[in-house]
Formats: sequence, structure tokens, C-alpha cells
Amino acid sequence: MSAAGAELRYPPIQNGMDYLRSVVGHLDREEPGPQDLKYAVLHLQAATEVLLKALLVSLDWTQVFSKPDEADQLAYQQGDFNSCKIDDAIKRLRARGVEIAPEDKGNITHLAQQRNRLQHFGLTAAAPAIEARAAQVLDFLIAFVGDHLRPGVQGADRQHLDQEMLRVREALPRIRGYSTIIMDRIAPELAGREWYTLRCPDCAKWALLAEGGETRCLFCETDWYTEVFPLVYAVGVLGHSQRDYRKTPGGPAEYCPDCGAHALIGEAYVAARPEEAVQYCFGCSTVFDGLESCLRCGQLYEPGPDHVAICNDCLGSLG
Repeated sequence: MSAAGAELRYPPIQNGMDYLRSVVGHLDREEPGPQDLKYAVLHLQAATEVLLKALLVSLDWTQVFSKPDEADQLAYQQGDFNSCKIDDAIKRLRARGVEIAPEDKGNITHLAQQRNRLQHFGLTAAAPAIEARAAQVLDFLIAFVGDHLRPGVQGADRQHLDQEMLRVREALPRIRGYSTIIMDRIAPELAGREWYTLRCPDCAKWALLAEGGETRCLFCETDWYTEVFPLVYAVGVLGHSQRDYRKTPGGPAEYCPDCGAHALIGEAYVAARPEEAVQYCFGCSTVFDGLESCLRCGQLYEPGPDHVAICNDCLGSLG
């Protein structure tokens, strides 16, 4: 029994995001079972169709009809009409400048076929293949929402969409097929930058680029201000407690002897040397080995061959 006065209200984007969260929930398992994969396929196909058509409606509501020349405003408002097939929706979006790559269209079409077989006839297929294909479409859909749907949503609706996407993104690193796809996609961008690549404190992937004063994870697309990142890294990657730094102004960061930024951390791990700690400055992206604290001023410095225990500035001030 439903509560008195209750209302079932699912506007298109909210409806699509509800399906999308369901997909992530079913795939966010150590080992998704047959039922998880079944509902992941069913709901991912539903999410894809709803969200593609939501954008089509925002561009021209008549195009969501199977026959646009017979579009009727009243029928549209009442939802009493035959809508276009997903292939037609893609074709019509492309005609209006929305880029949907051939491989994405192929994945969506294959997903729709799997959905039809599941819905009406049952489906026998290898679980890894289903999981991998679903991850491909999930990857497309997340980018589609961010690139095409979100810019047209304002106010409370955008806030709701952002909250839903945050919940979705939080689960993505735990979805095996999705994780592999993203890491493969960003591998060319990370190649040759192993000395600037660290483990991300949010998603735990070796996908965080700390380069040129910017700190951004290419996997989960999170970025941080340089000033706060040393503490974020110490807590999220090294496992330290924020309480460890309550009496230390600026947290674990120290002043860099090269650039002077208060952004150097004494223990960091880069992809070039993942098992051996280095001293890393997030201000100038410099890796140090063997910096010592000056006995006179306390600042870090690089000792010379004579191993004098104070920095050059202090030596100079002593005359």
C-alpha cells in the first residue's frame, strides 16, 4: 500500500540517474553474481536510453517521437506516444552536433541486444564479457552526463545531479572492468611522467599527476590546491591521522629549498620508485633525496660534500 498523498515523480534526468546508481550498485561487488549482472545490463540500457533522450528533448522535443512530423504537444505532456528507438536517438543527436563515437554506438547497440535477450528470452554469456561491455557503456554515459547534460541543468536540479554523480564516482574505482578501461585510457598521458605520478588519496590509483604546481588525478578527476595537498596525501595515502599534525602549523609540509613553496613532504612515493620513499615538492614537482634540516634555522637544505650541518643562508649570515 502506498502512503496517502504519495506521488511517483521521476523527471527524465532524475530517472536516468536513478537507473545509473542502480547499475553501479550491482557492479560494485568483489565478484558480481549472475543476478547483479542481469540487473546491471537491464538498468544500464534503461539509463542510456533515458539520458540520451533527455538531451534530445532539450534540443527539440519533437525529435523524441518515433515520427517527429506527427509530434503532438498534448501527447508529449501526457507521455502517450511512441518514442524513437535508441539508434534513432543517437542519429538525431549526431545531426545536432553531439559527438558519439562509432565504438560507443556499437557498445550501446550491443547492450540493447543483450537487454532484449535478457528481458524476453534469457541470456547465456560469459560473465567477464558482460561486465566488460557494461563498463564500456558506463564509461561513455558518465562522460555524456558531464559533457552534454550537466551544462543545461541549473539550480536545485544541477545540485541534485552533482550529488548523484558524486555517489556514482565514489564507487567507480571498485568496479573492476571500469577501472581497467580508465587506466588503459589514461596510460598514454601518464607515460614518461613516472616521476610526477603518485597514488591518489581518493581512488588509490597510480594516476595522480603532481606537475607544474597542479595536483590532479586523471582517474577520478579530483584536483587539489597545492597548499592543502601535503596533508591530504599524508592522511589518504600514508595513513597518518590529522591529529598527528594538530600542533604542527601547515601539517606535514615544509619549505622547499628550490622554489620556497611550503609544499614539500618528507615521505612520498612516485611511480618511478613505488617502493622507496622520496622527498617531494608539490610546488615545483621536484624529487629530492637526502635533504636535511639546518641545525640553525630548521629549514631543509641539500648538504654538500663537506656535510656542514647548516644551510648556505645561515653560513652566509655568520660571515
